Amino acid sequence: MNCKYFILLFFPLLFHAQEVEIKMLSNNINTNGSEFNFIQINHKTAFYSSATLEGDEFQSAIYKTIFKKGKWQKGIYEYFGKSFSTANVFSLENDIWRHFTVCDNMGNCKIAKRGDENSIAQLLNSNINLKNSNNTQPHITINNKQKIMYFVSDRKGGFGGLDIWLSIIDNNGNYGIPINAGKSINSAADEITPFLNIDERTLYFSSNKKDGHGGFDIYKSTGKLNLWDTPKNVIALNSKYDEMYLTFFTKDKGYFASNRADTVCCNDIYSVKYNKGTKDTTQHNEFIKYLPLSLYFHNDEPDCCTMKTTTQKTYKEAYISYFLMEEEYSKVSKNPTVKKFFSDSLKANFNKLNLILEQIFLELSSGKNVEIQIKGYASPLYEKQYNINLSERRIMSLINFINLYKSNIFSPYFLSKKFIITVKPFGESKSSEKVSDNPNNIKKSIYGIEAMLERKIEIINVISQ
Repeated sequence: MNCKYFILLFFPLLFHAQEVEIKMLSNNINTNGSEFNFIQINHKTAFYSSATLEGDEFQSAIYKTIFKKGKWQKGIYEYFGKSFSTANVFSLENDIWRHFTVCDNMGNCKIAKRGDENSIAQLLNSNINLKNSNNTQPHITINNKQKIMYFVSDRKGGFGGLDIWLSIIDNNGNYGIPINAGKSINSAADEITPFLNIDERTLYFSSNKKDGHGGFDIYKSTGKLNLWDTPKNVIALNSKYDEMYLTFFTKDKGYFASNRADTVCCNDIYSVKYNKGTKDTTQHNEFIKYLPLSLYFHNDEPDCCTMKTTTQKTYKEAYISYFLMEEEYSKVSKNPTVKKFFSDSLKANFNKLNLILEQIFLELSSGKNVEIQIKGYASPLYEKQYNINLSERRIMSLINFINLYKSNIFSPYFLSKKFIITVKPFGESKSSEKVSDNPNNIKKSIYGIEAMLERKIEIINVISQ
């Protein structure tokens, strides 16, 4: 698969957080392929892109959908000219032009525009489609009576990877020389899918820079043109998977694409609705650098050989007993990475846990509400239900540790519901296929590094507001 092409064009249920409702669109829109770039034009009409794997390449097309009987109907293919792929359409409601991306089968992408259905698509000028560069994901907006196109390009003069650029469009429809959106927005990583929410004068975009949760995260920044404040991670929308293509139809309602549904490769489209007065919730930077945080366990711990879902043990007890087994693990596995695991993962992450709890106490003391989101896992050595219960015990051991932390300093915050813990036990359902489930081969199923990495819980998010 041409990975660069996938990023340029696509990148590759119902979720509740305290401030936002996220809902996957129906199968009328989401398919076994990749869906992304959902743009609602008015109360009845929207466009989106859908891609399928053709040979070793993703090939995409643009579709139009109508809102009817309370949901978006199955998309109808929209012809945007002859090319291997078309995607990333954007149009203002009263604008005659629809801008979009065209790519050939080698992954070379350019920006084009088309008028009504009977008009011929035309590529934008060489200011935009600079030679020997990829140009994609156009977003047209009007700010302070100026018509502006934000777009994504890997042209020279950026900060590395894909950058967000802008071009001012004059009254005659001419595209000005592109300007980089600036070092506050762009980095050495990839910045993609820009969208300016005019209602709040905030630029939303996605980036895979290191301080995120994993993959592409959605960020936001206030400012104008190429003068922007330091971006904030939009914690309520992000996961350890990819989130991108955030667009808004109203101030508080919009759509984004994510591969969080554990699909093999691809994105689905989600609607997002913010509850009144909660849009500004962000994650504290002190938490971002530690998350997601994995906390590991010895095999079948805590409390082996039981179907109970609760335990009296704390994670500190489980951690200490596991750490004291370093010599045994190294001797049985004979794998040099095992010793590194005990110092760089098991011990280091326990220390990070204590730093997170210290920061949470500071947040709570300052009057903020805090939510921790935890997931639990197990290696596939036992039966499914046993592993689910084991995952619950592991999560409970962390809850016990937090409850007793520094002589119950969190107790009043739990009682007042200012400190909330949400959990989800996965058992073995998420474990890698590389992990042995053979009880007769303990070198791999218990003492192997692959199994050790599966026996864990994860603090996925810490939300402070």
